[in-house]
Amino acid sequence: MKPAPLLLLKDNLKKLKLTNMLRHYEEQNRQAQEDGLAYGEFLLELTEIELQTRAENRDKRRIREARFPLMKTLELFNFDAVPDLSKRKVKELASCDYIKERCNIILMGRSGTGKTHLATALGLEACHNNFKTRFITGYALANELI
Repeated sequence: MKPAPLLLLKDNLKKLKLTNMLRHYEEQNRQAQEDGLAYGEFLLELTEIELQTRAENRDKRRIREARFPLMKTLELFNFDAVPDLSKRKVKELASCDYIKERCNIILMGRSGTGKTHLATALGLEACHNNFKTRFITGYALANELI
């Protein structure tokens, strides 16, 4: 591409806030020429990069805004330490259907049984499923309400 249209293209991508397409344009253009990709396939590759990066950034933002005290996943949860806890029920909750149905979850138990770990893991699953979440302890919630 000639320098003038290339500058206009870059300016347009910037104005349209397609920053990931702008960042990867030259690399993808070179790759498309080497592979002999059609113009439509080249554009598809660029738009897929833009969409993937935006989804990753959205996910990171949701996790940051949730204010989790620590990053704990369901894979790290020790179900053997809490034998009364139904592994099937936890996996069901990880699907986030309870959010769609507007149901609440209350985690109760003795200290050290993994309530915070489980709450964080379910919150992370919700973030990955495009739900906004917020982690807050009962004590912090009471203080906030006061």
